[in-house]
Amino acid sequence: MFKENLARFGLSAIGFVYILIGTLTAMPTLNWGGQKTGTKGAIAYLADQPFGKILLATMAIGLFSYTFWRMYQTFYDTRNLGSDFKALFTRAGYFTGGLFYGGLGFVAVKLLFGGGYDDQQKLIISALNSQYGSVFAIIFGLVLAGKALFEIYFVVSNKFKKNVQSSEMPPKAKATLLKFGVIGHSARALVFGVMSFLTIRTGVTFRNKEMSTLTDAFQFLNNEFGDVVLGLVALGFLSFGLFMFVKAKYLYINMH
Repeated sequence: MFKENLARFGLSAIGFVYILIGTLTAMPTLNWGGQKTGTKGAIAYLADQPFGKILLATMAIGLFSYTFWRMYQTFYDTRNLGSDFKALFTRAGYFTGGLFYGGLGFVAVKLLFGGGYDDQQKLIISALNSQYGSVFAIIFGLVLAGKALFEIYFVVSNKFKKNVQSSEMPPKAKATLLKFGVIGHSARALVFGVMSFLTIRTGVTFRNKEMSTLTDAFQFLNNEFGDVVLGLVALGFLSFGLFMFVKAKYLYINMH
């Protein structure tokens, strides 16, 4: 029961992060202020709010809880996926997701104790400016492309629907979860694809010498396609956040 509660708390934390990103990104398109931001920027935004320390501590615990759940799924194969290529691809997605949000948890801890959140970015830029910077950028771009493909696979695979339809939740909640999931994962696939393109382009053309971030992807979409498309992507991130909240409340979580 304790492990299941950790998983649900972690899902709620991820949902909150994506709702915050979607809200902050959508606001400029409606002339309501806000800012185009990524996951680290969303966490940093919390630090400047009333009760910021409490918010950061809660967020850090939630993110580490999510990391624990994903790592547990990866190594204990709680969904009985097996070890064929599709199963390993899915479990690798769990693993990388756990690593990413664990890193975000450390960002929250750093901010909690008065540190900054750009040290990792400086390290990445330093690596890009090294002798093998272009190779590093292309490899990371391919990793992002793999993440985009994983999001697409998650949408089109029957497992996505089966996991929801087999859960013990009201029919309306199931229908809502499926809609939020398709919209949210599609938005993530698009943004990861853009990040992959920008990062690989950096490695191939030696331009900009910066690793693409969510903020870069949002800015690219805004520059190339305008506020309407950026607003739709922001709505997709909001949907993904709501999707995670519904999952946290209703989804069956097997920790055995």
